[in-house]
Amino acid sequence: MRYSPGEEIEVTIDRDGLGMDEGVGHLPDDTLVVVAGAGGKVGKTVQAIVMSIERTALGNSVRANAKM
Repeated sequence: MRYSPGEEIEVTIDRDGLGMDEGVGHLPDDTLVVVAGAGGKVGKTVQAIVMSIERTALGNSVRANAKM
């Protein structure tokens, strides 16, 4: 799947991220998503807005902000 900045996504947070308020999850196509504002929400599904996409040798990585 392709994702674009500004697009709304839904992601279940699997673990806390490295940043203080980050959560990490995966989209159905196994794209890794780092969600700012989702720290401490492990096991919860959050709505987020895509901010940027990084293409790597291992696949895509999305940075997103949780919707408040």
